[in-house]
Amino acid sequence: MPFTVSLSMTLGDFIDVLQRNGYAALARRVTSQDLSPSHQRPFPLELMPPSPINLPAIPRDGRGRPASLTNARARKIIAAACQGASVPACAAAGGVTPNTLKSWLKRKDHPAFTILQGHYADAVTYATLATLKVIADGVASDPKHAFEFLASRYTENWSMLLR
Repeated sequence: MPFTVSLSMTLGDFIDVLQRNGYAALARRVTSQDLSPSHQRPFPLELMPPSPINLPAIPRDGRGRPASLTNARARKIIAAACQGASVPACAAAGGVTPNTLKSWLKRKDHPAFTILQGHYADAVTYATLATLKVIADGVASDPKHAFEFLASRYTENWSMLLR
């Protein structure tokens, strides 16, 4: 059974949503000056990856183990999230368990955790915007490409839609 999906939002509304949610630093409007002759219908935003993360040291309290959240580990997690990786995949990239990463994304007891949380949220938003760019570019060239991309990325949800 064929179906049609239609989404409508002006570029201004889209950027307003990004700004209201604190993600305006991840994208800027593409202007006519940005276009080269080969670009006909670009994705209306230029994507900018999140800024580099720099965490404060977490002091060792008492006799417990030292904190395993380091700048190097956080950078690997954020890089994976920018690529659209899941929490388990981001955790694996950082060399920790998914439960450890989930804990870090909830903790509020040290600034290092809240900084990681902000950068992780930016990375997830960046990956989402990059996905939208791929879809928009695919639709511009051939709508079939966009649906193939969606089907490959969201196989379990896609099969539920087609039932």
